[in-house]
Amino acid sequence: MLIQTRLSANPVFQALERIGEHDHCQAGGAIGLSGALAAALAQATANATRSQQPMDVQDAAAKSMQQTMKRIRQEFLRLADADADALLEFVALEERGEPLAGYALLCEGPRAMADLAVEAAQTMQSFRTHVCERSRDDLEFALTLMSGVARAAIQLLDSNLRIWPLPELLATYEPHIDRLQQALEALQPMTRIRTP
Repeated sequence: MLIQTRLSANPVFQALERIGEHDHCQAGGAIGLSGALAAALAQATANATRSQQPMDVQDAAAKSMQQTMKRIRQEFLRLADADADALLEFVALEERGEPLAGYALLCEGPRAMADLAVEAAQTMQSFRTHVCERSRDDLEFALTLMSGVARAAIQLLDSNLRIWPLPELLATYEPHIDRLQQALEALQPMTRIRTP
C-alpha cells in the first residue's frame, strides 16, 4: 500500500496537486487547508497591528488574536490530515462490520471544522475594532474566506447525512446543523470594501 505524507506536510503546490489530481474528492482536506489559510491571513493582520506599536488595549487584543489564529490554523491542518485518515478508518470499520461508527467518524470531521470556522470568524469580527488601518481590509478578506469555510463544512456534513440518512446519525447531527446555521447567519463579512 502506498503511504502518502500528511496533507499538511506537503508544500502548497504538492497539496494542491494531491487534491486536484486525485480521482477521489478530498472535500474535507480542501476545507481544512482553506481554513488554515484564512486563519493565517487573520493572524497576519494581528502581526501588522502589533508592529505599529499600538496602545496597550489594542496590543493586548492583537496578541490574543495572534495566539487564537495560530491555534486555529494548527487545528485546521490537523483536521485536514484527520479527514484523510478518517476515510481509511471508515473502510476498516466497514470491513469489521461497524459501518455506523464509520459514518459517524466521517460526520464528526466536518462538524468540527464548521465549529472551528465559526469560532474563527466570530473572533475576527471582534478584532475589527482593534485591527490597524493598513490591515483592515485584509481582516475582511480573512473573514470572508473563513465564513465560506464554515458554510462548506456545514454542507459537507449535510451531504454525509444525505448519503447516510440513518436515524442515529440524524438525531446526533441535525441539531449541530441547525446550531451552526444560526451561527453562520450571525456572521457579517463585508460584501463591499468601499461604501456604494
